[in-house]
Amino acid sequence: MPKPNHFRFFPMVELSIIYVNYNTKELTLNSISTVYQYTKKCNFEIIVVDNASHDNTISEIEKNFPEVKTIQNSKNIGFGRANNIGLKIAKGDFILFLNTDTYLEEPAIDNLLSELKKDDYKHVAVAGAKLIKPDGSDNISSGLLPSYPHFVKGSFLRYFYKRSFYDNLPQRFIPKESEPYKVDYVSGADFMVRRKVLNEVGGFNPRFFMYSEEVELSYRIYKTFPEMISMIFPSYKIVHISQGSSQKEGLNKKTRLRQIKSRSIYYSLTKGRIIGLIYYLTSMKRFFFN
Repeated sequence: MPKPNHFRFFPMVELSIIYVNYNTKELTLNSISTVYQYTKKCNFEIIVVDNASHDNTISEIEKNFPEVKTIQNSKNIGFGRANNIGLKIAKGDFILFLNTDTYLEEPAIDNLLSELKKDDYKHVAVAGAKLIKPDGSDNISSGLLPSYPHFVKGSFLRYFYKRSFYDNLPQRFIPKESEPYKVDYVSGADFMVRRKVLNEVGGFNPRFFMYSEEVELSYRIYKTFPEMISMIFPSYKIVHISQGSSQKEGLNKKTRLRQIKSRSIYYSLTKGRIIGLIYYLTSMKRFFFN
């Protein structure tokens, strides 16, 4: 495993890379290694926040990468809250929230940061690379902000609304192009955001344990900075293994329930508690009876 030059001195930190680790020691060590291997043109720091893992991740990081800043939580506090703890000590003008199950095969982070520093992209609040799977096929790089009318149209709730509420909705899709393109939100797996933006809107909402936290943060950014957007730069690629959740059926059910809860929190925060409750009850009916 290649090691960084542990005695580098930088007069300033341009980029803070924050990982949240929970029992993903080998993935985390590999990801850190590739960041050092391919990120040479910017001054960066790495921060790892551990959510009470029991696989000795922190001790292995400290042994292999003593330059990395580590924080050990006494319990698993979730993805967003752990990232917020890392954010408190981050010194970079830009922040990259990077999943532990990602790794680099090219200088994607250098290139992504270089784009955000250009005047042409000063209106971009959040940027992401094109996420691919280890076999080179496409992974999920971005998403659409949840649309309650779309949800209503696809559920029995449509019988309780006027058709004008959900009919003739605009087409919702993300173009697949070779050039940078605007998206609703960038995947939380490689979420690069300007620090000055976070200084105004805050970090991840602590009500989310996992899932939808980057969606709500993006929504909040647009409310505060209507002129700013999020973009994917598909010329730069980051491998995302997507092994954060077990493939066992029982844990898949648990994951789905957590996703429903997180989405209902999102609707509660952005559309009001009643809409959040309606989404939750409708989704739970689908989950248990469909």
